[in-house]
Amino acid sequence: MRFERLRDLRSSDGHAVPAYLLEPERPAGGIALAHGYGGAKEQMLGLAAHLAEAGFAACCPDLRGHGEHPAPLGPGLLQDLESAVGYCRRYGRVAALGHSLGGRLALMSSADLLIAVSPAIPKRPSDEGRAMLVAFGSTAVRTPDPAAILPLLQALGPVPDSARPKLLLVAEGDVPSLLEGVAEASAALTAAERQVITHQQHRAAPLPETIGAYLPHWFNHTDLKTNPEVAERVQAWLEHRWGAKGI
Repeated sequence: MRFERLRDLRSSDGHAVPAYLLEPERPAGGIALAHGYGGAKEQMLGLAAHLAEAGFAACCPDLRGHGEHPAPLGPGLLQDLESAVGYCRRYGRVAALGHSLGGRLALMSSADLLIAVSPAIPKRPSDEGRAMLVAFGSTAVRTPDPAAILPLLQALGPVPDSARPKLLLVAEGDVPSLLEGVAEASAALTAAERQVITHQQHRAAPLPETIGAYLPHWFNHTDLKTNPEVAERVQAWLEHRWGAKGI
């Protein structure tokens, strides 16, 4: 399998779109994988590797405002995913897969098969969901306004219908308003199949009153493994100890 950093992807509005490609020896098709809000292409590599081992060329782009994408958060998120979909056309059939915000974009893409993992299509966004999105979803997003994602989601509009097959995956214990939205969408969209993930689910548990103040510390801890500064510091430390040519 070939692993490559793509440097020539461009969105239709002219932005460079950083991406990784995992290409098996004889691809049976291509799949573009879009991360969620506050994510990055690196977070999709595990799923991409699994699909590449199964024979599908997998392309993971950064959406604008995220990762190494040069543009700040703004309109055109779908154009970034479409650049990866277009690249994957060289492999024949193309699927688009996304998580959360990426799932919504996947359902709106031009791919032949559409796969949405916990897509951000809630029926009624909750106050709790808005607070989590603004308070904890924007730490890795380049935007002057942490709440800017909310009008951007509205501006995307409803998911368009088409005859193309669609797979909607949700967790058994997913966000309640999201579960309602996905159930409604799967019933309304043509050729849409809804499946529920039941394994490895968090269960309701008694929580201390101080949990709200603790949450930022917890997320700082869990997010550190995908923090780009960690990669930079580890690389610099290794090169200092071993020398750049010794790695």
